Amino acid sequence: MIQHHKLNGVEISTYTKAKKGNWCSGDSFYTNETEDYIICAIADGLGSGEDARESSSAAINLITEYHRLELDDLMAMCNNVLWNKRGAVVAILKIYKHDRSIVYCNVGNIGCHFYTPSGKLTRPIPSRGYLSGKKQKFRIQRMNFEQGMSFVLYSDGLLFTPFFHSYFSNLDSPKGAIEQVLQTMENSDDDTTIVIGKIID
Repeated sequence: MIQHHKLNGVEISTYTKAKKGNWCSGDSFYTNETEDYIICAIADGLGSGEDARESSSAAINLITEYHRLELDDLMAMCNNVLWNKRGAVVAILKIYKHDRSIVYCNVGNIGCHFYTPSGKLTRPIPSRGYLSGKKQKFRIQRMNFEQGMSFVLYSDGLLFTPFFHSYFSNLDSPKGAIEQVLQTMENSDDDTTIVIGKIID
């Protein structure tokens, strides 16, 4: 399913698909805006099917309710809620318009790339592992953004190829980029979630 959103100066397009043969996806995602920031998050439950969905939904439901918290507190709460569940990899980013900054945290293999209008590529380094209730530290990364900057978040169902960089480094609109990706991506035997955004103001 494809959705398009315009959130406080940021255009976002999303795509999600369950693994072939499953009635539900083990991925969950969330986007929202407040007066202060835009938030995007993806959670990918380990494995696929209902148990994976239970884990990813638990994390995203918590993020939905407590998104105003700082990212380290939010990730710690996601970690706690996944105790005695299958577990999930989780990535969250917040875009703060007032000081033109991006704050990002990722545990696991959610892919994330940022592209400036000049074509510079930044790939934040994720923390290894996954959230399952075991105590861990979280790496919070910060960067400045500029008008026209774009980003992509994706679960491991997207087999990201170097050719995709051309779609995002000269991004006109997330809608067009997500259509290009879907036309050229390889078939994957996994749940797939893609979030593409562009800062337009």
